[in-house]
Amino acid sequence: MPDDSGEYTSAEARVERARGLFQSGKLEEAATELRRALASEPERGDWHHNLAVTLDALARHPEALASYERALEILPDHLHALIGAANGSIRAGQPQRCIRFCERACKVDSKIEVVYSLRIRALGMLNRFDEAQDAYYVAQQYLTEMPLCLMEMANVLEQHGQFERAIWCYRESISQNPKIPTVKMRLGRALRHAGQLETAHQVLMQALREQPGDSNTLLVLGQTLEGLGRINEAEEKYRRIVELEPINHLAHTRLGDIALRAGRLDEARAAYSLVITLGVTDTSVRLRLVNALCQLGLRTEAGRHLEEIFGRGKIAANSPVVEDPLIALGAAAAALECDRPAVAVSILTAAANRHPRDERIWRRLARAKFQSRDRVGGIRAARKVLALNRSCVETLHNIALDALSQGNLRIASAAINRGLKFHPADAGLRRIRLRVNAARLSRGFQSMGKFVMKVMKVMQVMRIARLNR
Repeated sequence: MPDDSGEYTSAEARVERARGLFQSGKLEEAATELRRALASEPERGDWHHNLAVTLDALARHPEALASYERALEILPDHLHALIGAANGSIRAGQPQRCIRFCERACKVDSKIEVVYSLRIRALGMLNRFDEAQDAYYVAQQYLTEMPLCLMEMANVLEQHGQFERAIWCYRESISQNPKIPTVKMRLGRALRHAGQLETAHQVLMQALREQPGDSNTLLVLGQTLEGLGRINEAEEKYRRIVELEPINHLAHTRLGDIALRAGRLDEARAAYSLVITLGVTDTSVRLRLVNALCQLGLRTEAGRHLEEIFGRGKIAANSPVVEDPLIALGAAAAALECDRPAVAVSILTAAANRHPRDERIWRRLARAKFQSRDRVGGIRAARKVLALNRSCVETLHNIALDALSQGNLRIASAAINRGLKFHPADAGLRRIRLRVNAARLSRGFQSMGKFVMKVMKVMQVMRIARLNR
């Protein structure tokens, strides 16, 4: 019969050894010892929690979350495991699960601030703004000081564009606990969004003195310096980030943007290409690369990127080209420049569905339809433009030119007359009218020639008839 007490002592010894290894930074060895101990005593919830903490320290967060949950199966009211599981759910992008763990933790102890702060963050991730505010007010009932809750509430307010309230919350959080690592960076970011650039600069410089190598602070500081017009200093901050984190795609993107605006096109192309190589699939970065390539005259390469982004089916509803009309118009213009009218049609159709009253999108869509030889679609889009703006000269140009190409001089003349009524000095309409008049004369001459030929044939028949009498 096995010695139960001996086996228990052996497992306990492993756990003690794991604790020492953890404290000395030997995390992998600590995790191995804990797993061996759990192999002997699998129902020890506190050991599962220790393993979860160790895995978190190793940044193996999915495994850590599984260990927290296993600990809670055995010890349902283990407060630290509930907090760890809530945090792990946030890291895993599962805010709804985080909320459930927070609710359980509050039942165990209603005065733990981190639980309320995690709940506020999770509700913010779910875009449940009112409930996040309610969670903040509930926390106020139990806590005299709540710097973490203030910081998380400020973050939610910032996401919803309520920058002044966010700034107040961040300042209050700092007054209660100035040592929270990220709060000054976040305050600087909110001040930048609120347009208070000089104050943001001062706060961010203070944050950077406290954490000299923090890439997030350097990034926000660089953006603030750009807003202040101090481009060289901003560029220096982004390059500092790249020195610290060579694969920081946000810094490379900002460097590419600065180079693009400065006309350093090869440099911009290299920066954006590197970002894409790093695995970033952000559509806006690909479009910036396309812009640089078009300016370099590399339209074939630019067209290939456009095909890769938009040529594979329906454009997602949350794509930047659907959400932002300016991005849609820029992308479509690049597609037309690269002789990819079908791509332009795809982009503009998705954007028009999202922004049905944006005349600019319909105008560009009409042009793209005509360029892709879809006359019916082009006319339909042009009519949509005229329903929004009956005097749109560009659309009347397109209708007149299309009608002229089809030989329908009546419709072409009607479009020209309508355009000149609103824009009597428009040179383009006048040029098209000259072409219409020339087509009428040509048609008239052709008709006259046909008439003369008929008369000559008749006369020839009559002459032959007289000769045969």
